[in-house]
Amino acid sequence: MRRIAGLLVSLLLPAALHAEMAPLQREQSNYLLNCGGCHGIDGVSNSRVVPDLKDQVGYFLRLPEGRRYLGRLPNIAFATLSDRDLADLLNYMVFTLGGDSAPKGAEPYSAKEVASLRKQPLNEVALFEYRASLVEELIEKHNATTALRFYGEDLYGSQKQ
Repeated sequence: MRRIAGLLVSLLLPAALHAEMAPLQREQSNYLLNCGGCHGIDGVSNSRVVPDLKDQVGYFLRLPEGRRYLGRLPNIAFATLSDRDLADLLNYMVFTLGGDSAPKGAEPYSAKEVASLRKQPLNEVALFEYRASLVEELIEKHNATTALRFYGEDLYGSQKQ
């Protein structure tokens, strides 16, 4: 009897587990494949190396420069995704992983906007310093969380050069 029960459990458990898991949406899958390795499955990363996205990335939409910044980051601009898929990925990051950090009524990225932004990748600025200036403006003028600052710091709290 035990053998039969064990056999039933081994046969039914994988099906039950599979039924519990919702399939990934395309933008989630694209995020995991293109961004999740560094930014973390749910947007929480090793913030000494890569910025956290969870509950923070939406703040960048509070500034026109911040919105453009996200779409012009080299790893975004040079992604092998279509403009539509990249827009969906950015919207997933900003509106899902970003939680309530995006301003109310913020427009989602469109494929047309992404196509334009990726033609101008950020390669003429030092990304760390450029991001830091945007973060300071977001904190000072738009009530963004100071947690946005915690990126690129070494164990002693000094910024990377």
